[in-house]
Amino acid sequence: MKTKDRIIEASIELFNAQGERNVTTNHIASHLNISPGNLYYHFRNKEEIIRHIFTKYADHMQTSFEPVKPSQDAMKILTNYLDAVFSALYHFNFLYDNLPVIMARDPELRTQYLKIHNKMMEKIHHLIVSLQVAGLINIDNNDIDDFANIIKQQVTFWISYIKTSEEAAEVNNPILYQGLTKVLLLFKPYVTPDYQVAVAELTGRYKALATGEISETE
Repeated sequence: MKTKDRIIEASIELFNAQGERNVTTNHIASHLNISPGNLYYHFRNKEEIIRHIFTKYADHMQTSFEPVKPSQDAMKILTNYLDAVFSALYHFNFLYDNLPVIMARDPELRTQYLKIHNKMMEKIHHLIVSLQVAGLINIDNNDIDDFANIIKQQVTFWISYIKTSEEAAEVNNPILYQGLTKVLLLFKPYVTPDYQVAVAELTGRYKALATGEISETE
C-alpha cells in the first residue's frame, strides 16, 4: 500500500477510535512510524486528509447503497438499505460524530458534503417509493419528502446523539444496531399488514444483535 493510502487508512482508524478533534497529524505520523515531514509531503494539513477521506466516503456511499431493481423483493430492498447504513456508520463513524464542526471549519468540505447529502436524499426518496410500489409500506405521496428527511436525520445524528446522552459512550456494533432499530421504528406506522410480521422479525434480529443475544454470524 502506498504511503498516501496508508495515511488515509490510519487517519480513519484513529479518528474513529479517538475522535477526529483529538488526533493531530503528529499522532497519525507516529502511529505509522513515519516522520511528520513525510506526512506533509503527501498532505499539507489534517483538513486535506479529511477531504480525501470524504472522497473515500462518497465512493463508499455510491457503491454500498445499491440501486433498487424493479423485481427485487421488498424485504431485500429494506435490508440492503439497513446493511448499507450500518456499513457507513461503522467505517466512518467519526464523520457522523463531529460533522457540523468539521464542515464549519472547512467550506470546501461543506460543499463536498452537500453533494453527497443531496445524492443520498435522492436514494432514500427512491427507497421509499420502491417500498411503496412493492407493497411493504403505505404512505401518502405528499409525505415522502418529509419521511426521507426524517430517516436521513436519524441516521446522520444517531452517533452524536449517543455521545451526548450517555456518559463515556463508545461507538460499537451494539450501538449501531440500536440505531438501525430506530430507523425501522420510523417505518412501523406505514408497514402494510402483509409485511408486519417480516418487519417485526427483522427488528427483533437487530435488537438481539444490539443486546448480544445473537452474534452477527447467526
